[in-house]
Amino acid sequence: MTLVDATSRVEGGLRVKRPDGQGPFPTVIYFHGASDFAWHDGQQAILDGFATEGFAAVFVDLYHGRGVNGPAVRSGALMPRAAARDVSIALDWAGRQSWAAPGRLGLFGLSFGATTIMDALVLDAPDRSLETARAAALLTPWCAKDIFGFNMIRAVHVDFARHIPMLAILPQADSASNQALCQAILQRNQARGAPIEVVSVAGAGHNFALENDDYGNAFEDYDAAKSKAAWQRIYTFFRTRLE
Repeated sequence: MTLVDATSRVEGGLRVKRPDGQGPFPTVIYFHGASDFAWHDGQQAILDGFATEGFAAVFVDLYHGRGVNGPAVRSGALMPRAAARDVSIALDWAGRQSWAAPGRLGLFGLSFGATTIMDALVLDAPDRSLETARAAALLTPWCAKDIFGFNMIRAVHVDFARHIPMLAILPQADSASNQALCQAILQRNQARGAPIEVVSVAGAGHNFALENDDYGNAFEDYDAAKSKAAWQRIYTFFRTRLE
């Protein structure tokens, strides 16, 4: 796929929520997890949460134009390293919007989307396409080791090419992701000078910060108190880094 085609695909799947007022606003670009459907009521709630805190929020549909859904992605039809190109395209698009404050763009990823951001940071070396990103927050990133020599996540083996302030929230009772591997990836990059803050959440499952799934059903591992604390930490992080 050419860059023009990829740009058209990504931009065609964007959704935006802005705070009231004229702006320009600090802007957070959000990359979702591998739910069955990319867009659902829970995604709207996440955008609304950012807007309430004074941020414009851009939802990037990683499935759009690819012919995939959650089950396909969870089966390996789309890898974070392949989705990583969407990060620079969405960042470029946001930077051209009149309501987005120049120099105040951040990246936010949930689960698969968080790992997509990590791989985008790895792959940034050739073209410096992420240089306008001022901060990144990762919530319950999805990490997995190679399977029979097949590499799914580039960041498992390759360090970040770009260092930006990062907050990573890692649940410690996560049965869907190898959080020890996530922590090892982040610590390896910390040792190389990357400004990463890692927050471990004891007793939290993969979906502790999300109340409902894409069908509207309650997540069994949702924890209201831990969720509130995590989201407040994310908002505070972006408020500080995108001031």
